[in-house]
Amino acid sequence: MTMSEPPVSAPDDDQMRLATVELVGALAYGQLRAVEAAARLIGLAPDARTADVVSEVVGQELHAYRALREHLATLTELPSAVMDRQKPHFDAYFDRAPLDDWFGASVFFALGLPIASDFARAVGPQLDEETARVVTEAIADRSRFERGAIEQLAAQMTDEETRERARQITADLLGRALTSYQGAVGETDALKVLLAAGTDDARTAEQRVKRLAIEVLNAHRRRAVELGLEDLDDVR
Repeated sequence: MTMSEPPVSAPDDDQMRLATVELVGALAYGQLRAVEAAARLIGLAPDARTADVVSEVVGQELHAYRALREHLATLTELPSAVMDRQKPHFDAYFDRAPLDDWFGASVFFALGLPIASDFARAVGPQLDEETARVVTEAIADRSRFERGAIEQLAAQMTDEETRERARQITADLLGRALTSYQGAVGETDALKVLLAAGTDDARTAEQRVKRLAIEVLNAHRRRAVELGLEDLDDVR
C-alpha cells in the first residue's frame, strides 16, 4: 500500500448511484460504436451467406445498445450527456478499428470487441441487481457470437504470414484498448467507487482498478492462445 492513497472506504448510496450512471453511460456509448462497427462488416463479408449472418449480429448489437440506453434513462435524466462524456475514449478506439478488409475485421471481432464482454463480466458483480442483469444480457453474454468470430478467424489463418498479421493487429488493438481504459479511469472515480463496494480488504483504489485490468487482459490472452497467437506460458 502506498502512503499517497489509503484504502477505499465503502461508498454511500449516492456515490454508488453516480458511479453506476457513469459506467452504464460508458457501456452504452461503447455499444453504440459496436453497432456501427458490426454494420460495416456487411460490405466486407466474402459472400451473401456470411453477410446475412452479419446482419443478424447487427440486429443483436442494436438490441443490446437499446437495452443499455433505456436502462441508463431510468438512472438519469441526462443519458445523452453522460454518454457524451465517454465519447472521446471510445471514438479513439473504434475510429482506428481494422475494418478495411474482412481479415482485419475478423481479428477485431474475435479479439478486439470481446474485451468489452470481459470487462462487463469482471465488473458485473459490483453492480446492483438490475444493472448487472442488463449489462450481462447486453454485453457479457456473447459466447455464441464470440465463438463464431474465433472460428471465422481461425479458418483464415492458414500460414505464418496471416498469423503474424493477426498478431500485429491484435497488439495494436490491445494497446489502444488499454490507453482508452486508462483515460476513462483517469477522468472519473466511478470504477474505483464500484470496486470498493461490498469489500473490506485493504487494497487501494488503484490496486483494485489494476487487478480488474489484469483479469480482462488474461481473458483476452486466453483467446489469443486458443488461436495460436500467444504461448500458454504468457497467461497467468
